[in-house]
Amino acid sequence: MCCFTAFSQQYNNEWIDFTKVHYKFKVGQTGLYRIPQTTLNAAGLNAVPAEQFKLVRNGVEVAIYTTSATGPLAAGGYIEFWAEANDGKADRALYRNPNYQHSDKISLQTDTSVYFLLAAPGAHLRITDRANNVSSSTLGTEPFFMHTAGRYFRDQINPGFARNAGEYVYSSSYDQGEYWSSREIYPFSPLSDALSNLAVYTPASVLCKMKFGASGNAQNLRNISVKLNNSVLFNQEVSIFEDVNDTLDFPVSLISSGNAAADFTITPTAGGTVNPTDRIVVSYYELIYPRKFDFGASKNFSFVLPPKAAGYLLSITNFDKGSVPPVLYDLTYRERYTAVYSAIGDSVKFVLPGGTDERNLVLVNEEESNITQVTSLNPKTFLNFTNAANQGDYIIISNPILYNNTDGTNPVNDYRNYRRSVNGGSYNAIIIDVSELVDQFAFGIKKHPSSVKNFLAYARSRFSTLPKYVFMIGRGMDYVSYRYNQSNPLIETLNMIPTFGSPASDNFLGSLNSVSQITLTPI
Repeated sequence: MCCFTAFSQQYNNEWIDFTKVHYKFKVGQTGLYRIPQTTLNAAGLNAVPAEQFKLVRNGVEVAIYTTSATGPLAAGGYIEFWAEANDGKADRALYRNPNYQHSDKISLQTDTSVYFLLAAPGAHLRITDRANNVSSSTLGTEPFFMHTAGRYFRDQINPGFARNAGEYVYSSSYDQGEYWSSREIYPFSPLSDALSNLAVYTPASVLCKMKFGASGNAQNLRNISVKLNNSVLFNQEVSIFEDVNDTLDFPVSLISSGNAAADFTITPTAGGTVNPTDRIVVSYYELIYPRKFDFGASKNFSFVLPPKAAGYLLSITNFDKGSVPPVLYDLTYRERYTAVYSAIGDSVKFVLPGGTDERNLVLVNEEESNITQVTSLNPKTFLNFTNAANQGDYIIISNPILYNNTDGTNPVNDYRNYRRSVNGGSYNAIIIDVSELVDQFAFGIKKHPSSVKNFLAYARSRFSTLPKYVFMIGRGMDYVSYRYNQSNPLIETLNMIPTFGSPASDNFLGSLNSVSQITLTPI
């Protein structure tokens, strides 16, 4: 069982080709991106055949469109793809119980994701142009699709479950109720929020759904009441710091106006009273409802269609297409369709062939102003820790900020040399740059605790000699303080090496998982 566990664990570096240079760039906002031929030239990639480019985000290959299918990109050519900002998917492994993460839409660490481009022979994911033969289609126009509209609150990072020890004491675990949330909601100060311009298709005879998450934030019993357009959909007891993450049904007539007002309130339990100091928070809410193909004057619009053997004929209105024909990206089947329309104000039309898989689609405005250009690529050669020369039994994790002393010496290297000496214990001491751990074991997500945690697990499993000690040289700070102050110009010197949780715990970095608090490697 021990062997099976060791070799089945994922460390987040399984995607890396250690024989190749990876070219790194950051994405801070979801949208359509291009890597122009000029940027490839500047990185020395001008001679690379287009078919060899491979793009990776969070360890998963991303399908790309290239203006040339084979051979080097011509002048004016580019690589185009749909990019996503960082979300909370990589945070899920941090939680004591993965179900405590109500939504993965927002990261607890940062909004910036990192993409890696490399050149390698082989079959890589490509998005290809497909004919959009609207005029010859015999299909009927699709009247609606099931759409998800939501609000994902980020007023605060809620600390979550607490024990009362005269004051509330919180665990370093990523715990129940710990997530981005609304403000605190008091009994006489309910939370009201509204979604508008929903473009509801009212003739649809389908049940709509409302999903929501909430938690108690004080040691009281109370009911949480949820209303949608003044209709009560939920009124149940949620005790103390308990959380709820539920799905509620409602008729389409309730939002036929195209507007949805959601209200979250504390109400008394049966036979009980409300404590005026009680409080709750809401993490998110979503409405899943039938929507007309009215895209609300947006320039980018993501939607999902279920599998349909006959295919689809789509006629989309109210999309800001600009002066260039928009393109529909089918991210499931890796195809792109150029819109057909007869006049500037006309609807845009697409014919999609039949398929057996759910289609993830995004309609994009192809004007230059709507496309983010990647202007630089930073080469990254990953350190291969299977090489014995990169292993050691005394691991020093530090930050280059500390490598240059005022007298020109490197104090971190001096300490390594001391630990290698007889007086220092004759260890095989090594220095590892924390940025290497972030890129290799946390997909480049800055300050993510998985960077150190996954590396130490990897070292315990794969190093030929079990690490005896870890010394982290450099200040750390809890993730909540870092997240709230990322715009501070001094923040990188205040947070040189990530720690785990809030309040901060280095023990969790060396523990077996996100439940155990006992470090397996002395830190």
